[in-house]
Amino acid sequence: MPTLKNIVLVVLKIGAFAFGGVYSMLSFFQREIVNRRKWLGQEEFTEGVAIGQMTPGPPIINTGIFIGYRLKGPRGALAATAGQVLPGFIIVIALAYVYASLKGQPLFTSVLKGIGAAVVGLLLSVVFKMGKQLIHGRSAAMFAVAGFCLLHFLRVNPILLIGLSGLAGYALYGRRV
Repeated sequence: MPTLKNIVLVVLKIGAFAFGGVYSMLSFFQREIVNRRKWLGQEEFTEGVAIGQMTPGPPIINTGIFIGYRLKGPRGALAATAGQVLPGFIIVIALAYVYASLKGQPLFTSVLKGIGAAVVGLLLSVVFKMGKQLIHGRSAAMFAVAGFCLLHFLRVNPILLIGLSGLAGYALYGRRV
């Protein structure tokens, strides 16, 4: 079991080096918390991601709170939150200054485009890894495809989609799980 200091340091590292928003950070969380340190299993991590998406507030912060809470209770949740928020706060202040100074420079624009492309790759990596581990069988694949289509094409409210998916899962799988 990690110490509070370990939680802060690991999440601080993730917060400092994971650029690109919620989904790119998930790959860093998965690699550090699940694969490297084995503080949580893949299924538990996936539950944390789902809870992070469902609860009000920034999903990645909520996921970090879940992870910290599972590891060390309320103090762990606070440690994870501090570790996540501090680097972003410092980086945003520094980047605002740099952006204001360099926003018209072609080199700076090119660098931002390269970072954006890398983030798309990180996101696809997370989706692929989670899909491989969680989608087993035709029914689960259909849930995933239907969920994507409803969100992307029909713009269904994510909270409604989660509720409908839960009801459909219960109707399909019942108590067999």
